[in-house]
Amino acid sequence: SVKLVDLKGFTASESATGPARFSLTRDAGTIDFEGRFEQGAGGGTYRFAPNPEYVQALGQMGFRSVDQDDLFRLAAQDVSRAYIASIQAEGYKTVGLDELVRMRIHGVDAAYIRAFRTEGYDALPVADLVRTRIHGATPTFVQDVKKAGFQKLDVDDLVRMRIHGVTATFIREMNDAGYKDLSVEQLVRLRIHGVTPAFIKEIRALGYTDLKIEDYVKMRIHGVT
Repeated sequence: SVKLVDLKGFTASESATGPARFSLTRDAGTIDFEGRFEQGAGGGTYRFAPNPEYVQALGQMGFRSVDQDDLFRLAAQDVSRAYIASIQAEGYKTVGLDELVRMRIHGVDAAYIRAFRTEGYDALPVADLVRTRIHGATPTFVQDVKKAGFQKLDVDDLVRMRIHGVTATFIREMNDAGYKDLSVEQLVRLRIHGVTPAFIKEIRALGYTDLKIEDYVKMRIHGVT
């Protein structure tokens, strides 16, 4: 998505009905648009002009065989020289253009990398950085699960917890229910099968007060309510 303020020459009246000409200028180049809007829906053509200074700078940064399609993608996703330099300064000097585009799309920037380093995750692969952003296994999430008792989890565990809804609140609620020191695998199984603190409370109210975690999982699997 592009902010309207970044579209030079675009006015609100053009978004209704009528002809339109505007441009999007990025470090990698400028995209000129020409077309027409009909009741808010627009269509037309564009022309992309690469920035020669940007191309030269890419060569100096180690990116040499860069074609027109690469430059257009870099412009469309706003992969600027400053962004590339900031990522390289964090130790990712050999990262490729495709990886830079993916990082930019998903919001992996230098500050995000530093935040993970602060939490003890240094030099994470680009794929892991992108995965954590996609699934919300962010440095803030790491801080939350640390407070709930997990000190150092690998990225796979962090992502699995986010995918299945294992939050710091859920961990604390299970602790309060008497199930402390549960593993990530156990917590994920509980969430997958719908074993909640409320379900445990309901079963206990019926007199079953000494069940193990796996007992609750089996009950949910087989529909014992």
